[in-house]
Amino acid sequence: MKMKNRHLIQRAAALALAAVMAVMTAGCGAKEQKEGATEGAKDSTKQAGTADPGTADVAKGRYVEQAVAYPFEAGTERVVDIIQDQNGELVMFTLIGQEVDGKKKAYRYDGSSWSEDTASPVQELQDSDYLTYSAYGADGTLYLIYADQSYKAHLVKFAEGQPMQEISAGIEDAMVLLNGLYVSEDGTLFIPSGDQVIVVGTDGVVEKKLPQRNSHSNFCDSHTLTANSFMTTGDRGFLRYDLKSLAEKEVIPFQTDESDVYGSLARGEGDDFYLANTKGIHHMADQGTMWETIVDGSLNSMSMPSAYVKRLLVGNDNDFYLWYSESEEQKLARYTYDPEMPTIPSKTLTVYGLNLSENQTVKQAAALFQMEHPDVRVELIDGAGESGSTLKSDTIRSLNAELLNGNGADVLVLDGLPIESYIEKGVLEDLSDIITPMVKAGELYPNIAESFTGSDGSVYQYPVRVTIPIMYGDGTAVSQMAAIGSLRAWQEANPDKALFPKTIYENILRQMIYLYYPELAGKDAGQLDTEKVRILLETAKLAGDASGSKVVFDESEDGGRGRVYNAADTRGFTGLSDYGLLTKNAEISLVELAGMMDVMTPVAIVDKYGYQMEQFNDIYYPKGLLGVTSFGKEKETAREFVAFALSPKVQNGDLNDGFTVSKTASGAWIERTSMVSIGFSFDGGDMMSAEYPDDKKKEEIMGMLDKLHTPISVDDILLEMIVSETKGYFEGKQTAAEAAGQFENKTKLYYAE
Repeated sequence: MKMKNRHLIQRAAALALAAVMAVMTAGCGAKEQKEGATEGAKDSTKQAGTADPGTADVAKGRYVEQAVAYPFEAGTERVVDIIQDQNGELVMFTLIGQEVDGKKKAYRYDGSSWSEDTASPVQELQDSDYLTYSAYGADGTLYLIYADQSYKAHLVKFAEGQPMQEISAGIEDAMVLLNGLYVSEDGTLFIPSGDQVIVVGTDGVVEKKLPQRNSHSNFCDSHTLTANSFMTTGDRGFLRYDLKSLAEKEVIPFQTDESDVYGSLARGEGDDFYLANTKGIHHMADQGTMWETIVDGSLNSMSMPSAYVKRLLVGNDNDFYLWYSESEEQKLARYTYDPEMPTIPSKTLTVYGLNLSENQTVKQAAALFQMEHPDVRVELIDGAGESGSTLKSDTIRSLNAELLNGNGADVLVLDGLPIESYIEKGVLEDLSDIITPMVKAGELYPNIAESFTGSDGSVYQYPVRVTIPIMYGDGTAVSQMAAIGSLRAWQEANPDKALFPKTIYENILRQMIYLYYPELAGKDAGQLDTEKVRILLETAKLAGDASGSKVVFDESEDGGRGRVYNAADTRGFTGLSDYGLLTKNAEISLVELAGMMDVMTPVAIVDKYGYQMEQFNDIYYPKGLLGVTSFGKEKETAREFVAFALSPKVQNGDLNDGFTVSKTASGAWIERTSMVSIGFSFDGGDMMSAEYPDDKKKEEIMGMLDKLHTPISVDDILLEMIVSETKGYFEGKQTAAEAAGQFENKTKLYYAE
């Protein structure tokens, strides 16, 4: 493979990028470099930085992504494997149709187009045989692993001019654990399987089993062969095994972290190798110690939360191929070096959020926006990771200081932030010129838009997703959940029955705040009413006592379940509700739906026991609340980003972080299909199965979006304040009135800031 030219290009590009970074640092103030020269630099003041064309020539040269179209219409065939033959040519195997079995086809790619390989031996497999892994030997022999109808694994080879030969390698019962097939120059086979790599000699006998990190998944291609070694994963990094002695030679630290186990390795020249992960394509030289980033993943599909790396392939023409899945669709991308493409986009759009890990759709929008705007780099800044403080209140206060001084990001993800204060102080731009036309055109749900439109028609924030709280269970108990007073009355009348699952009091308090916030404060109210807080605390304690809740559990309680009880959730939805309902320790289940996958278990329970599924008071939780700052350096680009995030290109996807806010995208949510199914039971109870919702159920769920009228957004500082300042009541050290009064005093100081 022609690798030398690539390295000359890469190093030249890295040097040019470093030079531009030096100019940017001098021109834009204090910066800190976090990822190395090819990763770029981040502005520690969280401001956008762009190279000044008058200061230096813009450096050029970087890898760009191009989609490689398949040679068949979508839905007619399913890709099962993409590999390279002994000459480095791409070979793809498919199944006709979308089932797990059927006729197999083979295609070859010459760098510009596909052609069907009608002579491929893969067609000798039976329709009922499911092809899982394939690899070519140096002599052109094709090796395959397939599963038969009994899910037994078979290892076979097709030498030129020879009939299919089965190799007995002792893998028949390892089908569910297999995750790869690799052939060395001398024909030795390496088959990763669970926590080991099975090494099969040319005589078909297992020579050795090499330890590796268990990924507990078939979706793992973090292995490769180099000239003299086999690469796999260990607990601390990538393991290199010597091909001759099969002894471990060294451990190479992961490029990112343990998530690299789900990346893909590919051989380079000699003992060089490459890694593809969400951050891009990276190179590790023979005997090297530092990763060199070749393709910046933040500028292409690799950074999309919906994308899952399947296999990296190194081409023959200074190019790379990446086979990946995106929203359950198999895709293939090619990365070629463009010497005219600016090394760094001319604009940087900064997007700041308190916890962007909870906003997959925002990250998806950033990746897609960059691909459509090659001149823009979207820099995502996670407040939790950047602040250096473990206290969310400290992070928010630091951000507030920046904002009020006219500094900060171009786009704010406002979840958990004091939004009303920002509006009053002129921090946010009016987005009505974007939102109102989209509503009038029928693109956005009008009921959701109404919640974020002021009496004067202004719009300062808009969510990219919404989650929906639902409840199901005993009909009488469900009917009493509408208000704090009725909940309390029912619980007092039924002290031996529980509405909430066994957990820490804190979770019950958090959940009640998010369920009854309009009752506690009113839609336009600021500070929570102290008397209502007192009643809230007493009711949360009453409900917690009925379920056996505590301030904190010993982790060994209930056979080790204490650790699960202790896990706190921002909104209190811990996932324990179904457990409580099915084990008959709770009368209802309260669940926050964030996507169609979340619908599966509730529907299975409701159908089995005849429960009625209901929305909770037509409330919803907006997520990914976007706002454009009034002082940002890229205002117009920021406004474009908001409009783009609300478009079907982003909204059509289901990333399980909330439902779409786009009326236009609702059809795509109903049309989406999945073969996912799960089986579950609790404490020896009935085994239940849950399937992806059918069309009727999907239409019912999407119909809930038309009924959403009350958004619940709680200032994170206020939320943490009520939890911390009232803990003494649940510990028995204060009365509810004393705890509520203590909270009131704290909030007065907070609002005065």
